[in-house]
Amino acid sequence: MPDLDSLPGIRELRTRTRGDARVFVTVLDGEARIEHPAYVGANVVAHRGYWLDDREAGSFGTAHATHIASIMFGQPGSEVEGLVPDCRGLLLGAGVDEETVEDELGIARAIEFALAQGARIIHCAFCHPSQTGKAQSWIADAVRKAEEYGAVIIAPAGNDYGELWCVPSALPTVLAVGALADDGAPMHFTNFGSRYDGHSIMGPGENVLGASTDGDVVRENGTSVAAPVVTAIIAALTSAVIQAGGPLDPQRVRRVLLETARPCTGAGADRCIGGEVAVDRAIAVLLDGMTVEAARRAFPDGPCAPDAPSAIPEAVAPKTGMPPHSNAVHHPEVPPDPREVYKREERGPAAPGAVEVSSITPSLRYPAIAFVIGSVSVEFPDETTREMFAEAMGSTLVPTDGRLDDVEQLVAHLDQFPADARRLTWVVSLDGEPRYRVRPVGVYAREVFDTLAALVLGSARGEITVASIPGEALDDMTILADGTVVRDLRVASLRGIYGWHPEQVARQSLATLHMNAGAPAVTDLDPLPMVSTDVGRATAEDGSVLESDGAQLLDWPRLRVPASAEVEAAVTDFLRLVYFRAHQEPEVSRERALNFVATNGYQVSAAFLDAMNDGLEYVDHRLEYSPFARVGGSCWDVVLCFRDPEDARRADREYRLTVDVVEPLPVTVGRLRAWAGTR
Repeated sequence: MPDLDSLPGIRELRTRTRGDARVFVTVLDGEARIEHPAYVGANVVAHRGYWLDDREAGSFGTAHATHIASIMFGQPGSEVEGLVPDCRGLLLGAGVDEETVEDELGIARAIEFALAQGARIIHCAFCHPSQTGKAQSWIADAVRKAEEYGAVIIAPAGNDYGELWCVPSALPTVLAVGALADDGAPMHFTNFGSRYDGHSIMGPGENVLGASTDGDVVRENGTSVAAPVVTAIIAALTSAVIQAGGPLDPQRVRRVLLETARPCTGAGADRCIGGEVAVDRAIAVLLDGMTVEAARRAFPDGPCAPDAPSAIPEAVAPKTGMPPHSNAVHHPEVPPDPREVYKREERGPAAPGAVEVSSITPSLRYPAIAFVIGSVSVEFPDETTREMFAEAMGSTLVPTDGRLDDVEQLVAHLDQFPADARRLTWVVSLDGEPRYRVRPVGVYAREVFDTLAALVLGSARGEITVASIPGEALDDMTILADGTVVRDLRVASLRGIYGWHPEQVARQSLATLHMNAGAPAVTDLDPLPMVSTDVGRATAEDGSVLESDGAQLLDWPRLRVPASAEVEAAVTDFLRLVYFRAHQEPEVSRERALNFVATNGYQVSAAFLDAMNDGLEYVDHRLEYSPFARVGGSCWDVVLCFRDPEDARRADREYRLTVDVVEPLPVTVGRLRAWAGTR
């Protein structure tokens, strides 16, 4: 591509951002030469992997690393102006010769080192050819850890004509990038196949301009130069989002790029992986508030790409063989050479009548564990079902309108005929957005249906505001009555299904802390309406405070001071912040940890009561992959940060709670811990 600005949306993206120093990008490749004029003034450092010995790197990988990094960090006014010249970068030399480049353990170390430095966008230039697409456990674990950290890994799909897979790009959470020629057709060598389905995209891979080691510039081809273009786009979009006041969430940017990609066209479209990157659509979704469907309408698909050779069909074994007594000589059919088949001598106009791919599937792995906090509602899957219920009950019955009489009548009917609950569609919404259809399964299915009905009734009566439901998100989809498409959430257990008001959780948790710390109990509390099947988690009928696990009781002196209205309001605000935050992803481990902590009012209230009784105020929270993770676990630390608003010299204080989210219902690990933090 002679000029990246010809890619739809790139010029608009350049006007919105030049990158942001809060966005940290790491490039895993050879040792780059940042003395090139394109890097003068760039906020990048070059570092050699600690696992490498002191052998000389020579020219191995240096030219490639120097070239691809300039696509991102090349400074304005130089011959190579990168897409994110203001981003912070680490150019990590992870391979200096053929031996170290072929070492998957080295790649795993490089990924973990990048995560430890704080990188959330990792460009891995390596491509380990594989006939299976499977990776060694250490690199798979490193990639999984990157996903848990909220980081995005981008890697080239490889230049093996579709004969091999590449690692790590074949792994399902790595964004694999294929190469498009200047005319929009797939380049003849770009890899493709089912291993890349759902987590891949096509980027410009021909005549990409970049820095060379001699101080000049050079144009290169391949998936290894298409991938850094996509990495730079992700970094630029992430920068633009945070500069507009949004969160630093490169995984969301990745998802939007996959969902908005333009379908490949032309006869060679079956050798594309995913679709063509559509920066203009991604800008509309991420920065202008459009839906994906609206962005597709506003920025339609481009002209059909020129014809390119289609993928060679896989060989089919013969159904019959020659009889053993036959004297015939069998001449096996020699498979065609993809290097010859995929060559294109000419690149003429698009063929008329080419068929377009209808949609692009985003990269998500299902079933995935989910811990959802939202509101539960019920609706009829169709008009026939609604009329059947109305006739059986002698009512017009429109429970989705929220009328209490209708909901009470429906729940009473389900109490009498519990099997009818399976005919209804039970929906979980996150901050008003329908996200899941609940599908109770297994021996406790009836009890789960009963609990869902109780949650709907409690919500209609105003007794509860939010509910928690652990389960497994499936790849199956359900279309709701209004046309919204949601995923199915499989629920096989009653454990963890609760309903509550944030205000009452805050109030009763603080009262429980005060009582357990040795102060007189507060007895004028209203009972907390919580739908639960766990003994010891629901409130007693006499209105007493929540019970708690004696092993987790805290004896901090400041907990003996009664909670003020300000403390109660602060706890409530934090709980609401978690429950109703934007862009929730309950299937991501760190999000599940945060959701679960927000159901543990006792521990959260302990942090707020102790800190605010010492003159501190809540500042922020963060999530970190826990160093205390046990074998086979997936532990996260939820850290609450407090600061003295009047004394800038006083140290901050951090309260840390560890949560293991390896199962659908997370569990806390150890006790709440507190220590001085840094500003």
